[in-house]
Amino acid sequence: MARRRPAHVRAGLSPKHPAPHTPVDGLDARAQADVIALERSRLQPGAVARGLRSWRAQLSRPARTLALTGDDMYPCCEDHCGRAVLETALHALPRRSARRLRALVEPLDAEFISRTLPDPHACPEAPWWTGRM
Repeated sequence: MARRRPAHVRAGLSPKHPAPHTPVDGLDARAQADVIALERSRLQPGAVARGLRSWRAQLSRPARTLALTGDDMYPCCEDHCGRAVLETALHALPRRSARRLRALVEPLDAEFISRTLPDPHACPEAPWWTGRM
């Protein structure tokens, strides 16, 4: 009887190519590992890097189109969804890794706040970034 090679047996046990991970620029190795673990358990692979990229792209837009207003208030249809993913990651990561990620997100938040105004008609239960105009 023919015997299968161990490599062929192992290949059938786990996926040959795991889901790709997109590294987050500016995070150390430990924080990257925590982000990977979070993405495997609660998010999709690369979600934090895409969220950060999306939030940066949002801030490169002109001020008049920076915030959502009125009928355009669909956060996951716009770049605001990236900020929602970052918020999830900031609350779910261990303290040290969250602090490292927060150091990348806070300057972007400060720029967003400086370029927008509070919406007096915004829902108080909504995330703070959707209550800006």
